[in-house]
Amino acid sequence: MKILIIGFGEIAEEFAKLNKDFEFIGIRRSGSSNLSNVEIINCDYTLGLPNQIMNHIFDWIIFFPKTDGNDADAYRNGYLSQLKTIKDNFSSAKRIFISSTRVFSGYSNIIVNEDTPSKPGDEQGKIINEYEQEVMSHESTIVLRLGGLITSKSNFVQLVLQKRLFTSNKYINGIFISDVLNLMLNILKGDISQRLVNVVMPIYMKYSDFDPAFEGEPVNAAVKSIHYNDISRFKYKSIEQIK
Repeated sequence: MKILIIGFGEIAEEFAKLNKDFEFIGIRRSGSSNLSNVEIINCDYTLGLPNQIMNHIFDWIIFFPKTDGNDADAYRNGYLSQLKTIKDNFSSAKRIFISSTRVFSGYSNIIVNEDTPSKPGDEQGKIINEYEQEVMSHESTIVLRLGGLITSKSNFVQLVLQKRLFTSNKYINGIFISDVLNLMLNILKGDISQRLVNVVMPIYMKYSDFDPAFEGEPVNAAVKSIHYNDISRFKYKSIEQIK
C-alpha cells in the first residue's frame, strides 16, 4: 500500500513506524525520518505540492493541516490552499482529512456528536468548518475530527491541572495517540465506513471531576461519537487513565 501524507508530523511518524509493510511519502516543511518505509520531501505545501509526487499513484492520501500561525490567514493557507490540487490530481486515491472538534466551539454545556450541526465560535473554527464542507464534497473521503491529542510526552490535561491555565470548567475532549493510530489502521483496512468521525475518548469527564477549583457549568461542549464509540476499541477509554 502506498500512502501520501501531507503535513507529516508526530502522528504520521508513529503510524509509519507501526505499519512497516506500507510505503509512505511524507511532505513536511523541515526535518526527516529514520524509518526505511518513509521518504520525506521538505517543502511548504501551502505554496504548492511538489512536482515529484504528481505522477505517483497512491492508494491513500492523509492530510494533516498545518498552520504557520494562529491568525485567520494562516488557517486559510493551512486548511484550504491545496484542496483543489488534491482533488484534481489524485482522483484514484482514497483520502483521510484530519479536522478538529473546534467546529463545535460555539456550544457550551451540551453533548454533541456527528449529527450535531457545526457551530464554530471563532473565525478559525469557521475556516475549519469550510474545510470540512469542501472535503466532504470529494469522493472517497473520510473526515476525522480529533480532540486534544495526548501522547506519552505531551499531556495537555496534566498541564492544565498542574498550572491552572484557566479557571472555567470544561469538558475534556481528549484522545490518546495510540487510539488515533488504531482508528486510522481500521480505516485503511476497510473496517470503518462512516465518512465523518469525532475522535475522542468514549467516556467524557470535566476538569471539575479532578479539581473543585474548576467551578460552574462547562463553557464548552462534550464531544461524543455515535460512529466510533465502542469502548473495547480504545486502549485509553477515559482521561482518568492518563491524567
